Amino acid sequence: MPISPEADILCQNLQQAVLTALMASNKPIVLLALSGGLDSMVLLHLLASLRQKAGFCLKVAHVHHGLQAQADDWAAFCQAQADALQLDFQLCRVQLADPARNIEQQARTLRYQALAELLTPDTVLMTAHHADDQLETLLLALKRGSGLQGLAAIAAQKTFAGTQLLRPLLAFSRTELEQYAEVQQLAFVTDPSNQNDSFDRNFLRQHVLPLLQQRFPAISQTTARSCQLLQQSLAYQQQQLATELAQVLRHNQLDLTRLAQLANPVRDLLLRHFLSRYDLTPSAEQTREFVQCFLLAETDAQPQLQWGNWQLRRFDGLLYLLDQTAQQQAAQQPAEGAVLAPERLLHWQQWLFLWNSDSKAPDATWSSLPLTVPLADQLRLTTGQLNQRFKPTGSGHSKALKDWCKQWKVPPWRRGSMPFIIAGQQNTVVAVPGIASHCTAAEALSWLHYKVEV
Repeated sequence: MPISPEADILCQNLQQAVLTALMASNKPIVLLALSGGLDSMVLLHLLASLRQKAGFCLKVAHVHHGLQAQADDWAAFCQAQADALQLDFQLCRVQLADPARNIEQQARTLRYQALAELLTPDTVLMTAHHADDQLETLLLALKRGSGLQGLAAIAAQKTFAGTQLLRPLLAFSRTELEQYAEVQQLAFVTDPSNQNDSFDRNFLRQHVLPLLQQRFPAISQTTARSCQLLQQSLAYQQQQLATELAQVLRHNQLDLTRLAQLANPVRDLLLRHFLSRYDLTPSAEQTREFVQCFLLAETDAQPQLQWGNWQLRRFDGLLYLLDQTAQQQAAQQPAEGAVLAPERLLHWQQWLFLWNSDSKAPDATWSSLPLTVPLADQLRLTTGQLNQRFKPTGSGHSKALKDWCKQWKVPPWRRGSMPFIIAGQQNTVVAVPGIASHCTAAEALSWLHYKVEV
């Protein structure tokens, strides 16, 4: 059946948008997040029609949330679509921790976590977000009183899980995708929960967007352009903040004294930029609370704030963020008995250790300490024995580790869990990873390589 000139132009525009995204990513493998709904089925059809021309390998993944009675049927539908196109298919099952609370956010977080596990550096992830999604996201950001980052809404391209996440359909409205699906006679599933207007996004979709689009037919596309401009402004701001943040960091921690000397809005922007490393986005009220607790408090005060799973603390003028879950896990995994065997990788908590005779670290992400310990000797990892004595190279005397920790300005809450390296039957401390060794490189009989996983 012949298609209209308008439909043909729409098809060409959609294909070009996908091709442009593919060329920008320059990845040989595309993983499509396929829900089975209209949007993702349109993107599946576009990618399948372009894979031979563009020369990429297409894979499909469906995340099964188990929230709807039809969830198994949707998974089977997606499997059938992939099979019909002879595509590799992955089914990821996730389970919400608390289905009674913030279902949308929990599902989204679990969905992206599941997809991230399927990615490799050669694979780019694609999702089928469109211009109506962008408009809804912008309106929700306005409702929350978001700043530039929130108002920039959904990014067309972003770094994700060591590779890239692309959303090539952001410039197209849902109506345009419906037109394409009708012309191509695409089958798709419908999620009945989308009719539940107790969810804010569904309320906007059912009651607000139709009125806006009736009055302003092109509002989805014009909003998408506005978000693109905001994303450019955000990208420039992030570059500037990254440069300026380096001036208020000490030992890769935020120097609160230097931060307090800055005037607003730079001070608050730098604070939020630093906290974004920990996926924290403080509100205006939380930012004021932070300033009061950490920047205006007396220098000898020990302020603390609890934001979600993160505990914020101050020591020696620096800001520290403690992951409460990681601390609990660390307490349950003592280092006693952890033996370092030559040429064997030891994974303990967030640390990786490798003991060998090579002075060269495995790669640039590792650090190294020299040891006068032959590989035939014994080497083990321990924590908490702060009364043990240690004589770092260059020091004229030994003293208890607890005294060295004070001199090294190790925060008190870290001292009991920081690793020490013990050699031989005499239980001699020979190294403190990240800080000091007992010998120089010229004296080394072996090397301890280590890194902290982020």
